[in-house]
Amino acid sequence: MEKNGLLVIIFEIVCGLVCIGLGVYYICCGKGTNAAVFLVVGAGCVVMAVRTFIAMRKKKKDKEKNEDSENK
Repeated sequence: MEKNGLLVIIFEIVCGLVCIGLGVYYICCGKGTNAAVFLVVGAGCVVMAVRTFIAMRKKKKDKEKNEDSENK
C-alpha cells in the first residue's frame, strides 16, 4: 500500500511542477488569467503531495507505536 502512496506523491509533484511551469510560461506570454489558473492549480498539487506525505508518515508512526505497545 505504501508503494501506491509514493506513486501518488510523485504524480502530484510532477503535475504540480508542470502546472507551475505552464503558469510561468503564460506569465512570460502576457496571459495573466491562464497564468493565475495554472499557478494556483500547481500550488494545490504540491500542497496535496506534502499533505499526503505527512499523512503517510503519521500512519506509519502510529502503526509502529501500536506494534510496540502490543509487544509489551
